[in-house]
Parts: sequence; C-alpha cells; structure tokens
Amino acid sequence: MKKLFLFGILAILSGCKKDDTPNNNQLIGRWEYRGTSCYCEPPKDPNSIKTGNGNIIVFTASTYKRFKKDTLINSGNYLTRRYDNAHEQIMFDKDTSANSITFFKIDGKILTFYGTVPLAADGPESHYERL
Repeated sequence: MKKLFLFGILAILSGCKKDDTPNNNQLIGRWEYRGTSCYCEPPKDPNSIKTGNGNIIVFTASTYKRFKKDTLINSGNYLTRRYDNAHEQIMFDKDTSANSITFFKIDGKILTFYGTVPLAADGPESHYERL
C-alpha cells in the first residue's frame, strides 16, 4: 500500500510542469525612453532622453503601442517567453524571424531591451523608465 501511495504521489508530481511563460504583468504600464547604451554616437537631440520626451511604449496584458513625441507610430500584439532561467524574450506582432525576437529585462523601474542574443556585451541596450 505504501508503494502504491508513493507511486501516486510521483505520478501527480511528474504531471506538474513549471510554467515557463514570464509574467506579462511586469510589463503592463507606460514606459518612457531614457537612452541607449552602446559604443555609438550620442543622441543628436539631447532632449530625446529627458523626462517628458514623449517616446513611450504602453503595454497591456497582450498589446503594445509605441509613441514618438506623443504620436502613435505603431501598435499590435506581443508575446513573452522565458529563454532560460536568466533571460526573457519579447516578440512583437507574431514575427518569429530571428532578428525580431528581442531579449529584455526589468530591474526596478527600468526596462531594458538588449538585442537578439542573451548577452548585451557587444550590442546596444535601449532603456525605458516606468511612468
């Protein structure tokens, strides 16, 4: 009887799968552009990274809207997924091409997009602050 009980517990536990989908709740809200980190030219317009610059991304649970200087430039759907234990990806508008799936991280009030590979060492990082 004890073996049957242990077998039942093992069967239940093996049927449980950890959800590998990140929680979109952390993205929901308004984010304003704060700059790009890279080995590149500084912005031509220094006001483009100041508070109130109008370069905003708005996320709901499944949609996004991008604004440039308060004008809507594009919108659509997005999906997130966990790449591994340390990295998450976002895909906009069901575009599954390798260059369209972007890694991101959220650290406090800062959202960072950092390219198509999980290491940001050589590529640019775009930073947004939660409003």
